[in-house]
Amino acid sequence: MDGMVNRKLILSLFVCSFLSAVMGLYPTVASAQKTANILLVGGGASHDFDRWYRQEDAKTIESLHSFQVQYTDHVDSIPFYLKHSDVLILSNNQPIGDEGKKAITRFVEKGNGLLLLHPGLWYNWADWPEYNLNYAGGGSKSHEEYRVFKNCVVNSTHPITKDVPLTFELADELYRYMPDPEARGIEVLAIGMSMHTDEFYPVVFTVKHPKARIAGISLGHDEKSHTRDEYKTLLTNAVRWVSEN
Repeated sequence: MDGMVNRKLILSLFVCSFLSAVMGLYPTVASAQKTANILLVGGGASHDFDRWYRQEDAKTIESLHSFQVQYTDHVDSIPFYLKHSDVLILSNNQPIGDEGKKAITRFVEKGNGLLLLHPGLWYNWADWPEYNLNYAGGGSKSHEEYRVFKNCVVNSTHPITKDVPLTFELADELYRYMPDPEARGIEVLAIGMSMHTDEFYPVVFTVKHPKARIAGISLGHDEKSHTRDEYKTLLTNAVRWVSEN
């Protein structure tokens, strides 16, 4: 009987040692989580793209520890970087060449996530109307002067507005973003209130698309937004949401 107990004990110890050795070859569930690659495109006029998009926003996004950001302001490199990307963030207002436009179109039409930030929500490219129609859902042609204005969350149940105060004020350019009636439509999540009239404009929204998740955040002129907790929360929430295709 003692010999049988000893054999069972030895076998159990062997199995435990074997399993420990095998498990040691594999990372834990948390560490095995796939890191999503993000291409953040900047560059153009009227904004400090390097400081607030390449440095600040990239740092904010990578604080999630599940995203790696590749920033470029060389738009000719877009086709190359998109081959290795899971999410595209456009914050640029500089011209994009034909190959870049084609690469972005292919990327989004395959169902990959797209996030459009502040400068990318303008009518930047007269030679690419499909961008505003299909991806921005409209756009801006003017903005109010830089000043403090109130923002109101109008859909607090959406993942992008999670943990964002229902009202908050910040200094920024209030873009007069207008949805295009010919587009597929947008879902407004937060609005900015004009300081001069009773008008309000979408500042955070999603764009309806049959394949991809697309979101827009029109806030983000300089440090008065990029360093604010409300903006950072909206940015990280939006990155998570568009990446979940």
